[in-house]
Order: sequence, then C-alpha cells, then structure tokens
Amino acid sequence: MSHSRFARATPLAVAICAVVGVWAAPSATAEVVDVSVIPGLGNGPTTPYGAGCTYLVVARTSGLTEPGVGIVDFNRASTFFPQELMWDTIDPYYSSPVILGHAFTLWTPTAPGEHSLMAYQTSAGGPIETVTVNPGVPIGPGCIVAP
Repeated sequence: MSHSRFARATPLAVAICAVVGVWAAPSATAEVVDVSVIPGLGNGPTTPYGAGCTYLVVARTSGLTEPGVGIVDFNRASTFFPQELMWDTIDPYYSSPVILGHAFTLWTPTAPGEHSLMAYQTSAGGPIETVTVNPGVPIGPGCIVAP
C-alpha cells in the first residue's frame, strides 16, 4: 500500500520541482536593440522635430519580457513623461516597463539643436538615435517646425 502512494506521489513531486526550478531560474539578460523617435503630425520631411513639441520614443528589446528600459537625452534639454514624473514623486529608479518587447516614453525637447537619445538596460549603455531639433510651435496634435 505504501508503494502505491509513492508511485502516485512521485510524478506530482517531479512536476512541482520542475515548475519551481523554471520559476526560480535566473532569466537571461537581454538588451535594447533599437531606439526610434516617431515624428509627429504636421512635420515636414526635412525638419521633423520641433522644440516644445512632444514625440513618442520607442525602444525595442531582444526579448518580449525584459526588465525596465531607461531612456535619456544626452543634450539634457528635454523632458520625458512619465519617467520624470515617476522619478520626482514615486520611484527615483523608475524605468519604462517593457511590453511585448517595446518600451515607450513621451519626449519633449525644450531647446533646438542636436539631441542624442539612448535607451539602455544596464550601465553598458545601448543604441543611440540622434535627431536635429529646430524651433517649433505645438498646435493641437501637431507641430509647426521652423526651417
């Protein structure tokens, strides 16, 4: 009788150990493989970015589920939403969550010039997207960019 209980419990114990092993195993560290700035509405093909206007920044990771992604502007003349709101009020170590291999943030350059945006997961850095920002005037969902 005790042999029969052992025979029934063994597959269950093996299954539980396998699930715990997979759940507790460290995940492989992936990286950000691309960063893009999506031009807004009403922008011309030669000067698509205007100071004071808001754009979507998309960072793509090599895996679908990753730790958060940080996005910075080396020029520092810009704001990021919701990153800066979170940093200032809730979590000083906030990074954008990865959803199906992508992290998103809203970027508003506050001064004209060349802006280099980098998306990263570790101190090793990540890909950089450099864009030229001209003076701009936000109008509704679009932006008028000075040549």
